[in-house]
Amino acid sequence: MRRPLGLIAVLAAGISLLAVPAAMASPLRPAGSVHPAGPAGTGTGNFGIRLVDVPVSEAADSRAWRYIIDYLHPGTTIRRRVLVQNHTSRVARISVYADAATISGGQFIGGPGQAQNELTTWTWVSDPVLTLRPGGSAMDLVTIQVPREASQGERYAVIWAQESSRVRENQNFAILEVNRVGVRIYLDVGPGGPPPTNFAITSITGGRSPSGAPEVIAHVTDTGARAVDLFGVLRLSNGPGGSSAGPFHFQSVITLAPGQSGQMVAVLSKTTPLGQWHVTVTLQSGITTRQAQGVIQFGALRPTGFIMPKRTLIAAGVLVAVLAVASWLFFAKRFSPRRLGRI
Repeated sequence: MRRPLGLIAVLAAGISLLAVPAAMASPLRPAGSVHPAGPAGTGTGNFGIRLVDVPVSEAADSRAWRYIIDYLHPGTTIRRRVLVQNHTSRVARISVYADAATISGGQFIGGPGQAQNELTTWTWVSDPVLTLRPGGSAMDLVTIQVPREASQGERYAVIWAQESSRVRENQNFAILEVNRVGVRIYLDVGPGGPPPTNFAITSITGGRSPSGAPEVIAHVTDTGARAVDLFGVLRLSNGPGGSSAGPFHFQSVITLAPGQSGQMVAVLSKTTPLGQWHVTVTLQSGITTRQAQGVIQFGALRPTGFIMPKRTLIAAGVLVAVLAVASWLFFAKRFSPRRLGRI
């Protein structure tokens, strides 16, 4: 009879959140993070999930094509289909479930594994386990039923598609590899119409990246009542000699909940001329766009070594000269012929 395993180690091999129709599970994502970037690299679990249904009221919002985004009155029920795809040449057994999510540090973060919050208790899927043939796919139905007594406010969750497998084991130890990708849920509940989506670009600053390249940092605050997923570009004009440059894309999308602030960074070419520039920043979340302008200065790259101030150098030179003269006088007097004759 086989002895039970004494220890099981769980390896979260691929955790990401789709912002494109068919992203892949990636072994390079940090556990729990939910990224709005493009398709991740293929890992041991090569599969995807995407949203199929988009409500007519949200059709103009590009975010609604990727995520489940809605505003509901208490007591309302909605259903959304997701398509789960197996891109491998083997049969895949994929779990589909709702997990709690939070927004922190500019990221939408899924729970470590079937964590619960208020929204997940309202959410379920028709087929919690899908067995997909090689290259096959299947629809799954997500149902969200908001209780009549639900309080006002926005809630976050994620629908994960997950595949787990033991990759190594012996009598006392096993490693469980977990790959998962998902679809975000942004659900706002309340009476009347949907609350406003708004954000403000509070300041624009220039600086240098760790590699020494010029960079522009846009400081942003979510001033509305719903979360935002921000992306955008900047353009430079009225630079040295009347030059212009851009557009430059900000490095990544950031997600902010109401009241949260964050920074968006755009790294420019190292050949960008030094001097004063007029900068225009344009940011967008769904159908909401904001623009801000400012003036920044790109100075010369500061040396990384220690540099002694000029006054200190002068003082040090004078001190060395005084010590040299004093030493010469001392030795000249001590070893003069008159002194040597008395020894």
